Amino acid sequence: MPESFEESLLEDLTAPQREAVTHVDGPLLIVAGAGSGKTRVLTRRVAYLVRQGIAPNAILSITFTNKAAGEMKLRIGALLDKPLRDFGRLDQPWPIICTFHSLCLRILRHYAERVGLPASFSIYDSADQTKVVKEAIKSLELSSSNFTPGTIHGTISNAKNQLVTPAGYAQAAKDFYQRTVARVYAKYQELLAKNNALDFDDLLIRTAYAFREHPDVLREVQDRFNYLLIDEYQDTNHAQYVIAHAIVQRHKNICVVGDPDQSIYAWRGADIKNILEFERDYPDAKVVRLEQNYRSTKRILRIASQLIARNTQRKEKGLWTENADGKPAVVLLCQSEHDEAEQVARWLKSMHDEHAYAWNKMAIFYRMNSLSRVMEDAMRRAAIPYQIARGVEFYNRKEIKDTLAYLRVVANPSDEVSLERIANVPTRGLGDAAMKQMQVWAVENGKSLFDAIRQADSITGLSAKARSGARSFVSLVMSWRNIADNPIVRSAGAVRSVMESVVSQSGLEALLKKEGGDEQAELANVGELITSATEYDETNPEGTLAEYLAEVSLVSDMDHMKGTGGAVTLMTLHAAKGLEFPVVAMIGLEEGLLPHSRAATSPLELEEERRLCFVGITRAQERLLLSKAESRMIRGLTVRTITSPFLHEIPTADFETIDRTRIPEGSERAVDLRLPQFRLGQLVRHPMFGLGRVTDVSGVGQQTRIVVQFNEVGSKRLVAEHARLMPV
Repeated sequence: MPESFEESLLEDLTAPQREAVTHVDGPLLIVAGAGSGKTRVLTRRVAYLVRQGIAPNAILSITFTNKAAGEMKLRIGALLDKPLRDFGRLDQPWPIICTFHSLCLRILRHYAERVGLPASFSIYDSADQTKVVKEAIKSLELSSSNFTPGTIHGTISNAKNQLVTPAGYAQAAKDFYQRTVARVYAKYQELLAKNNALDFDDLLIRTAYAFREHPDVLREVQDRFNYLLIDEYQDTNHAQYVIAHAIVQRHKNICVVGDPDQSIYAWRGADIKNILEFERDYPDAKVVRLEQNYRSTKRILRIASQLIARNTQRKEKGLWTENADGKPAVVLLCQSEHDEAEQVARWLKSMHDEHAYAWNKMAIFYRMNSLSRVMEDAMRRAAIPYQIARGVEFYNRKEIKDTLAYLRVVANPSDEVSLERIANVPTRGLGDAAMKQMQVWAVENGKSLFDAIRQADSITGLSAKARSGARSFVSLVMSWRNIADNPIVRSAGAVRSVMESVVSQSGLEALLKKEGGDEQAELANVGELITSATEYDETNPEGTLAEYLAEVSLVSDMDHMKGTGGAVTLMTLHAAKGLEFPVVAMIGLEEGLLPHSRAATSPLELEEERRLCFVGITRAQERLLLSKAESRMIRGLTVRTITSPFLHEIPTADFETIDRTRIPEGSERAVDLRLPQFRLGQLVRHPMFGLGRVTDVSGVGQQTRIVVQFNEVGSKRLVAEHARLMPV
């Protein structure tokens, strides 16, 4: 390896970053603070390993979104001067950079026959999963009002993430609810198997059990990957933990990167202990701390650091930055949610008009989606362009889901969820009554629903129209399967060929053209889907329809969040993870919102809410606003709010308070009440008590209290607003 290349790979790294990149063998923990350049370290480390002579296909790097994986591939490819392609398979000649779910999909596809799975299994998205849960509840004659599908599915998902099977869950059930969930869980899995389908959690649990039950498969995977890198390790769940440590148990070459202070996904199974106890798992682990922040001003960093220091579940580190001190943050105290929204919009407009920040450099964060409605109204009134980061996502649009459902039936006729969705779209005589008759026939004869449709002519009671529609439908599906399986077509782009045939021959295209409304946009969306198929064919010359569908099923909404263009971005704090904006406003800092109400009786959940607040603050690069409303309408009733404790935990010297709570709502008064700010250790003078030093500051707005140790009269606790103190 030329020395010059290694020098160029390391020359712009700090000493801790270089230490992390050049550590080759053995376990490594990189504690990466917010904005500390961890992606640079990960990409340089992969390139460094390759340049050390390690086989590229022996390196596996796991990220938490496909978008992050894509960015890493581009960076590593540029460093190695060799673009990294990805066929979505296990056997590739270069490093695999993917998500946990994508890795498990590759493993299960590769070893499907050996681990007892059908070769062309479907993967159900959240909507499909909910539908199957509803079917399971109905088949067990349970009340969907007493046992809501969403709650039941969440419980099942948590069980799977803990690697608990239906039998294991039933055995551990302690009450009527858990015993009922166990029955639904078992029926749910039975229905998935009937459809030759897996859900997202199955990808993890089936891989973990494949490793346990098929040592030969695990050994081959271990031989394949000698070096494992995991980003966002603080967000891994138990199943992911088991899979990762099974892969590295022979070589022990595991590098994990993360920050306990940014662990915000416990509600979906993430276990912060995985990163906190890494050194227990690997006593010989090297630990590198990345503490220099490249993102935020000193003030923003001090606010975030003082807040998170109150948590106990963390690894000590001292974030610092060489960036400018920056402007003070703003704490905005408003009368109501409407006043809050209007003032935040005004603040953003001033950032744009007076300080020249482009709209797409700004964001508004909130703890709960419901807070966006009033904010959107205010943005429209202020003529500020905005976008919701988690609106109707591309792959969740009806026309896209219909097209993909057709393709899933072509790839896997046993997929009854997809089959029921499109059998009568467009209408072809296979309405609800006809489908129910065929479902009954299928159950009575031990056949699949697709088999019933194929044999519609022999089913008593079906109308002539239904039989004709069934024959036409089956003929189309079989013709599309022939296209997908034709080796000549496959070499010329099978996925696009099948998709174009489906769109035109199924009647979907004609239906969209015929319907009123926004059909042109819907057709454009279908056209974009065909484009994605074309891109897949070009980068995966040996790819199959089933592999394309599997890849699409793993795409998350944030992966396809397009550039904001000229618009302010509105999003939840959870969605903001991994992003950064020069200007950030966080609204709704009130008890019950941030922190969430469920944290009221749980110290651990309160710490997670504090981490969520920390994540939001550290997304801000230059300007930060934190707001709360004195009253807020909840379920039609106006209630007074309690200020979030997090506003009492940030250093007062680094923010200015704008208190509007005593200004009549709707007033055109331009100047709000700006309260004096004091900091610990500050020297002050009082007209009666003389000279003193500030020893404590608490609260915000009118509730701000300060304690001053005066030279002559001792300690006094004062209300900041009326204290008549002057800085010395």
